[in-house]
Amino acid sequence: MLFFSQVTKITRSSIAVVALMFLASCQFQPLYGERTPGQGGGLEQVGVASVNDRVAQQVRNRLLFLLNGGFTSSEITHEARLRVSYSNQLTSALPSVEDSTAGTVTVRVSYDLVDLQTNETVASGSRDAIASYDRTGQVLANNRATRDAENRAAKEAAEALRLAIASNMSRL
Repeated sequence: MLFFSQVTKITRSSIAVVALMFLASCQFQPLYGERTPGQGGGLEQVGVASVNDRVAQQVRNRLLFLLNGGFTSSEITHEARLRVSYSNQLTSALPSVEDSTAGTVTVRVSYDLVDLQTNETVASGSRDAIASYDRTGQVLANNRATRDAENRAAKEAAEALRLAIASNMSRL
């Protein structure tokens, strides 16, 4: 009987310890909750100027999302002015193949970070991104592969640009 009561006490205490450990590790955060503005570390104060090219628009859209999560802020103090250029280089994977079997898209984004109150450039720089793709004998497939590579390179360039802008904003 004594043994049984000791096992019961040990079981109860171990269940209590496990329950406390479980509760201590829980954090309440809604899975599909909305992110509130102001969680971007000051990057929500940066706007991005309009652009006029499809690849440049891909860079701009991704950068806007990375800077402020899709929210529009009324407290924009700086503006990133982008200049986007891209090139497509076709290469042959094998020297004996006459048709190009691979391609590489390079996206270069130059930016100026402008203080909107003084209209003065406070930072500038450029970032490059490269995406490769395979080519086939089908024209439509090649066009789609090129566009997908441009989109991937634009996303990568925007992510590098976000880091550069975050670094610049931390120094201001």
